[in-house]
Amino acid sequence: MNVTIEYGIVGIPEHHIKITHQLPPQYAAYRCDFAEPVLVTSPPVDIIYHTTVADGSSLSNNIFIVREPVQLLPKVQEGLSVVCCMIEGSINLSHTDMTTVPLLQGQYGCFHIVGPQQAVLLSPGIYEIQYYGFSRDMLAIYTHHSKLAKLWLYKMDMGMPMLLTPTPGIIWEGLHHLNHELKFSVVNTGLRKTWLLGKLQELLILILEQQDNNTISSSHDVTFNTIKTFIRNNVDKELTISQLAATYFVSASKLRQSFIKYCGMSFSDYQLKVRMERARALCLENEVSIAHIAYVLGYKNPSALTKVYKNYYGETPSETRKNGLVIK
Repeated sequence: MNVTIEYGIVGIPEHHIKITHQLPPQYAAYRCDFAEPVLVTSPPVDIIYHTTVADGSSLSNNIFIVREPVQLLPKVQEGLSVVCCMIEGSINLSHTDMTTVPLLQGQYGCFHIVGPQQAVLLSPGIYEIQYYGFSRDMLAIYTHHSKLAKLWLYKMDMGMPMLLTPTPGIIWEGLHHLNHELKFSVVNTGLRKTWLLGKLQELLILILEQQDNNTISSSHDVTFNTIKTFIRNNVDKELTISQLAATYFVSASKLRQSFIKYCGMSFSDYQLKVRMERARALCLENEVSIAHIAYVLGYKNPSALTKVYKNYYGETPSETRKNGLVIK
């Protein structure tokens, strides 16, 4: 069975599109460990595919390096039920009824994909989608326990294309770690395929639980909560308000106001708060070195972390570890 979403490049002649299984040095950072890469190159966009299959379910990572505005046409050879996680960048998906569905950085959606799709317009930038395909047998296990699984299986059996999550889900910390773990795990033996199948099952259960208990009430709640969660999941990155505003299709001034209104502090203060709380939690784990904590949080060295940490808490990371006190 074919479990890959492939992308046609609209308006680009075939002789300008090349396919190789070798990544050039400038793309080494985009390599995943679970499968060998496939690189599709063209003047406006390069696409890197990694895909592996375990007993009819699948794991795939797609990266798009877009140099100029381009339309990509998603193609599937047969019906495909997937959870799509937007790791980097934000896109607007056109559904079969011509409605537009935004999938923002740090969000996921559940889809049953059948037949011809609408083209997706991408602006210059880097986009990364990690998606998980689920077999009918795996979904059927949970139909008696999950409303979403029951609906999902019905749409699959009817051959009906559908967005199964009208309100996008937020990639919370547990799903973020699963995405990262699967991306950088070697899956090259029968035993590792069995391991992968178990992980896909774990991921599906978590998605079904969150969707069945979804209480998010408005699109604003979803967008702003997605941004806050993305910051917490990426404490090692130097994020800027302008970068986030562009990614999430909001103005920088409105985003600044949202942090003041809903968090009671500026964006930079919120980012520092999240980083320092993570640092304190890690400091209280004696098996984690201060140097490793600095690395995890994106500081160049332990001294840089210690300086910021002491200014924030009034004590060094080592003193926190020694005292074993949690500041609330």
